Amino acid sequence: MEKKQSSFVQGAAVLGIAGLIVKVIGALFRVPLANQVGPEGMSYYEVAYPYYSGLLVIASAGLPTAISKMVSERVTVRDYRGAREVFTTARTLLCVIGLILALVMFFLAKPLATSSGLDAAYLSFQAFAPALLFVSIMCAYRGYLQGMQQMAGTAVSQIVEQLGKLVIGLALAVKLLPKGPEYAAMGAIIGVTASEFIALVVIWLMYRMKKRSFDAKLRKSPKVQPRGFGRIAKNLLKIAIPVTIGASISSLAGIVDVAFIINILTENLGYETSTAQTAFSLLRTNVATLTNMPGVLTMALAMSLVPAISAAVTRRDKGAVRGVSRMGLKLALIIGLPCAIGLFVLAAPILSLLYPNLTEAELSLAADLMHTSSIGVIFLSMVQTMTGVLQGMGKQNVPVFNLFIGFLLKVVTLIVLMNIPSVNIQGAAVSTVVCYAFAGIADTIYAARRARLKLPLLDVFGKPLLASLAMGVTVHFAHAALLKSGHETVATLGAVCIGVGIYAALACLFKVFSYDELALIPGGVKLRRLFYPKGNPDGNSQAKEQHS
Repeated sequence: MEKKQSSFVQGAAVLGIAGLIVKVIGALFRVPLANQVGPEGMSYYEVAYPYYSGLLVIASAGLPTAISKMVSERVTVRDYRGAREVFTTARTLLCVIGLILALVMFFLAKPLATSSGLDAAYLSFQAFAPALLFVSIMCAYRGYLQGMQQMAGTAVSQIVEQLGKLVIGLALAVKLLPKGPEYAAMGAIIGVTASEFIALVVIWLMYRMKKRSFDAKLRKSPKVQPRGFGRIAKNLLKIAIPVTIGASISSLAGIVDVAFIINILTENLGYETSTAQTAFSLLRTNVATLTNMPGVLTMALAMSLVPAISAAVTRRDKGAVRGVSRMGLKLALIIGLPCAIGLFVLAAPILSLLYPNLTEAELSLAADLMHTSSIGVIFLSMVQTMTGVLQGMGKQNVPVFNLFIGFLLKVVTLIVLMNIPSVNIQGAAVSTVVCYAFAGIADTIYAARRARLKLPLLDVFGKPLLASLAMGVTVHFAHAALLKSGHETVATLGAVCIGVGIYAALACLFKVFSYDELALIPGGVKLRRLFYPKGNPDGNSQAKEQHS
């Protein structure tokens, strides 16, 4: 069981490291882009993006998860022939879906732009259309390689994708800026589309590199009657549709922001359109870019959790299911809590560092929005991780239902709070926190009951929270002390580094990982010799877990 759990953590580590690199590169794209084109230019980008991501979810959320799950189940019983059949069926299905999505996005560009209140945004909608086809095909390869526990393909393609977007998108945005902010946004999106095509080529090449070893396993696989396209497609869709609906809810939340925020601010509260665009852009670009960064690591966890738990369920290894699930939740909190508190404490300094062109009023509003939105980081981490756990258990409908209830709460909260003049745009930030809070807590409770997880409050929740709070207090005073030097950039970066060091030290002091859990982390065996020199203080806990 330890080996299986270790492969899950290592897979998550590969995707997590790649995700961090991707987010850094993404920030290098969005931050200078926002500084170059300004809030108005970014509003054209942000109006089109939720619709693009909403359509993209149809291909990129459910089906890769379904492919990964079905491939992993077949690999567990050494049915490599069946795993290949799942892949080829899914690839054909995704090609058709991607083409349909691209055509829908292109031909509905003008009506969608008009409904958002920014007619000129149709250029952004049309520029996004081809990317839907490229990403759809790429998802087939990512799902297959993840099911085969080959995470490098996804990781490398993600990094190449972001590099292409950075180089091509930023260059085109700057070149087209003299024609107007709507053309600058279109140029940035053309760069996104081009980067998706390049990433597709890269992951195809990586698949070809692995194909020889896959073929060798396939030849040893017992010959069975082919399942047929229809049967496999039906099974894929059975898994994918609930997952897709769940992922679509997050995209719908973005569309709700697009549909309501600018309209409420202008029509109900009397703000000028330019002021409403600026507030919308601050929330969706400046703040969301930062609060979404920790989600990269927890999403990597979720992607690794699905095949790991699915394989354990196939083997009927209840101990492995419990071990992987608990480790996943603990890692989500160990990541989410310090990130949330760090963003809360250093909201204004970080925003000022990354977006120096913001006016004092814009910076103040963005910092207030960050204070609210950072709380949602904790719950988003729980949502993403526990969704992966439940999908691996075959309970993909549960997180969909919980997130849908959270979405309804978001819509109601947003409409009610935003129409209060003293709250206005803050209502949108609060509504997102409410959505993820309900879904994250509900998912965790269900998964704990379903898998009969023991979740000691101090070990799973208390230690990461205490370490994070202590880190937050230290960071606050460290930034204030360093600021006396007169160098704001040095003070901010120095406070971040001190925070990372303090949190790492406290995590070790509090022993946030048990003796057994350290063995599941890359390099953890050496660490447990350091922190547990006398061996396992709790005895053979894994064996006890396995037989409990």
